[in-house]
Amino acid sequence: MKAWRLLAVGDHRLVEVPLPSVGDRDVLVKVKVVQASVTDSEVLKGLSATPSSRLIPKWLAEGRPVQRGHEYCGEVVEAGKGVISLRVGDRVSSPSRVYCGSCKRCVAGRFSECLSPHHIGGDIPGAFAEYMSIAEWGVVKMPTVLTDNEIATLQSLCSCVSSVHSAGIAMGDSVVILGQGAMGLGILQAARLAGAGQLIAVARRPETLALSRKLGAYETINTREVDVVSEVLRLTDGIGADVVFDAAGGNTAYGLSGFQTVAQAFRMVRSGGKVVQTATLDAAMELDVVSMRARAISYVFPEPASISSMELAALWMATGRIEVKSQITHVLHGLDRLPEAIDITENKAKYGAISAAQVVV
Repeated sequence: MKAWRLLAVGDHRLVEVPLPSVGDRDVLVKVKVVQASVTDSEVLKGLSATPSSRLIPKWLAEGRPVQRGHEYCGEVVEAGKGVISLRVGDRVSSPSRVYCGSCKRCVAGRFSECLSPHHIGGDIPGAFAEYMSIAEWGVVKMPTVLTDNEIATLQSLCSCVSSVHSAGIAMGDSVVILGQGAMGLGILQAARLAGAGQLIAVARRPETLALSRKLGAYETINTREVDVVSEVLRLTDGIGADVVFDAAGGNTAYGLSGFQTVAQAFRMVRSGGKVVQTATLDAAMELDVVSMRARAISYVFPEPASISSMELAALWMATGRIEVKSQITHVLHGLDRLPEAIDITENKAKYGAISAAQVVV
């Protein structure tokens, strides 16, 4: 089969490799659509600071294959003899983490706290390929009403669902979402379903803010036009928001805000409120813990996306309560066009993209 393999930082090649083996509890999945995420792009350039990506230099030095791609839609084409919940023909997707099932936390049912998780695109070869093999418990069967392209967005959407769950939004809470890319738009819709009252979307591209309004934002703020913190305080009568999600922080080389939105979040949240760090930050930063303690601000890191959060995200999408079709703006055909998709994802504003570019394999 054909697969994109990372041989060294900056050396990403389309090569012929054997079909992956299928264990008794594994399924062989034919990849139908894959998204080229920002995380994938960062890893290919050696920039990402996710837990699994920190192991990649070690794996490369050991000569282990690194095959990225964790946002996908696939179809089961072979099932191991011990598989009971899936059959050939089922369409599936996965959270990026696959729990081990045997550690103390997994045995206790706390799968999001797995002590030895596996990572699709890390120690599990990912979906930048024609086929992938994955444990039965690492995939979710998809509703038949969803398109392949919609399913490929679910990995990022289930992270949004986990973020909103971790935030513990109360009925009527005022909520600010900093950033209106795929993550921010997903959080916006999930927060609405969780009972948020005043929903304030913040971004710098007019076209994404227009979409935010269609998807339920109560107010939108363009960062190029006003001071964001002052405007949020004005809209909340000087009190600040109950919950602020940072969905924009991260590496500035990819159009993200660095630590700027984190600092803004702490200035616009109310005393006793919560700042939820959805975006992945790639370096250490300073926090004014004296002020945070004095104001009783909670800094929340969401639980990792899970099977249950993906099942809920798929249900909401299948029943029309979350909409993603309008975010799928760039779809390419052919695995060989993956580099083009990565370029679009890295330069969304240049290409007018909303979500990550997709490749039909």
